[in-house]
Amino acid sequence: MDKWMKNNNFNKILALVFGIILWTIVHVDTEPTNQTIVSTQPKIIENVKIEQTGLDEEKYVYTVDADSVRLEVSGKNSDLNFKFSDAYKVTLDLSDVGPGDTTLPLNYTLPKGVEFESMEPSEVNVHVELRNTKTFPVNVNIAGAPADGYQAAVAVIDPAEVEVTLPASELSKVATVQGTVELEGEKETFTEKRVRLTAYDSDGNEISGAVIEPSTVSVQMSISLPNKTLPLDVGFTGQLPGSLSLSRVTPEMDTVTVYGSEEMLASLSSYEATLDLSTVQSAGTQQVKLELKPPEGTSKIEPAEVNVTVSAAEVAERTMENIPIKLEGVGSGLTAVVTDPPARVITLTLSGAPTLLDQLDQDNISVVADVGGLAAGVHQVPLQISMPRFISLVNSSQPHTVTIDLQTPATPVATASPDTGIGPTPEPSSEAVSGGENSVEPTHSAEPAVTATPDPTEGTAENSSTPEGSGNDTNSGSTGGT
Repeated sequence: MDKWMKNNNFNKILALVFGIILWTIVHVDTEPTNQTIVSTQPKIIENVKIEQTGLDEEKYVYTVDADSVRLEVSGKNSDLNFKFSDAYKVTLDLSDVGPGDTTLPLNYTLPKGVEFESMEPSEVNVHVELRNTKTFPVNVNIAGAPADGYQAAVAVIDPAEVEVTLPASELSKVATVQGTVELEGEKETFTEKRVRLTAYDSDGNEISGAVIEPSTVSVQMSISLPNKTLPLDVGFTGQLPGSLSLSRVTPEMDTVTVYGSEEMLASLSSYEATLDLSTVQSAGTQQVKLELKPPEGTSKIEPAEVNVTVSAAEVAERTMENIPIKLEGVGSGLTAVVTDPPARVITLTLSGAPTLLDQLDQDNISVVADVGGLAAGVHQVPLQISMPRFISLVNSSQPHTVTIDLQTPATPVATASPDTGIGPTPEPSSEAVSGGENSVEPTHSAEPAVTATPDPTEGTAENSSTPEGSGNDTNSGSTGGT
């Protein structure tokens, strides 16, 4: 041992060991022990939403007496302050619940490191009902009005019916399913406007929670000006060359459509297009395009132009004899006798297209002497002559009159018969026309009244085709003149 102690290297090693031991004692054992104290703090989280699980919401609907809770938790500041509110969850398990009323506990899920303290409420009352579905017609509510003068037609809705799903207790309250269409100032027709639907009760209150399938419908509505379809006639202006006469004037369509206010449309019964006869320069058939202008006070006319087929021919003449003279307007108690011409017939010379003249007969011509309003006596009465369109009276400026004697029948003097005491009955005149006819009573004029189509050379059109023609062909029979 003494030998080791005298060894210098041994002493150095021993000193190193003691130094390490002393260093360890100084730095470990001599320092006081510090205890770690972890403090927890409470936290209140308001309005944590209750989430439902386990319920088939296509089949059932539920209501609860609370939709959120007040949750009290505790934990370290680091755990409480650095967790989002949506990390705290409260759920209601409805997987084993059927229709009816029940009270169920609420379940909670907390973030790691957070301890549950309390929850208010901790349970809720639940009412579960089966969903029912019913079909309802769709109604459209019109809001506002179209632009001035425009009218909206009845709305066309597609689909016309929808299905509404609600709890049975709510479904019975549904009175109507409707959407709203805004029309304020509209001028254009819309063909597919999507309208969202809402269910309402009988008081007009919206029923919340209603599932409507489909939730929107397509609405089509025509918006237009009031219009009226009118027969199309053709009138004339200007003059034909002296050697021509119209034989046929036929527009390509029978009617036109005029747009305007209802008041103005009510006053219209037909529409007349005007043909300038000066554009017809030769015999034959030609197409003339006429511009159609809206009548005064209306907005527009459709179409804006029309093609007219115009046929003209070299003018010819025909004399028709033994046309009977008809008497009209003989006053009550009077007898009319035609004294000149005594045969009560007249001969007329007519002009027009050869094809039209060939088709004439006496039934197409009317010659009338109107004695309405005349007293007893001898009168020169003008004849009223009517003939088919496009037929003219030659020398129409010359008067055509008849002499008519209006007589008051003499009262016979009764001579008593020796046997019967009854006087003889006077014999009536075979030429007389008795009064009592129903007729219009015009004021008498000494000038002849000839209702005839003027000569086409004077700018008046002639009738076309047969007088009995029909349709929109303007050669149909009518009172003479244009």
